[in-house]
Amino acid sequence: MKTFILKSAIIFLFCLLLFRFTVISVINDYENKLENLISSSNFKEIKQDFFESLKENNTKDNILNPEDAEIFSTFIKKILIELNLK
Repeated sequence: MKTFILKSAIIFLFCLLLFRFTVISVINDYENKLENLISSSNFKEIKQDFFESLKENNTKDNILNPEDAEIFSTFIKKILIELNLK
């Protein structure tokens, strides 16, 4: 009976350590990645990149391909029809 309890305790501790070093470490990694993604400094970088790309596109004559322009035009017309705006 003592050996059964001792073996069970050792197996339980082994499983607990295995869980700790595998699953919980992966969860912590994803949590850190999410925090870095949401952080204000990263948000500022994304915002800066977005505005730089807008400035670059504003200097171009044609921003959209003719196919993309037609798709957007159709979509906007449908939205305006649904909103009863002209």
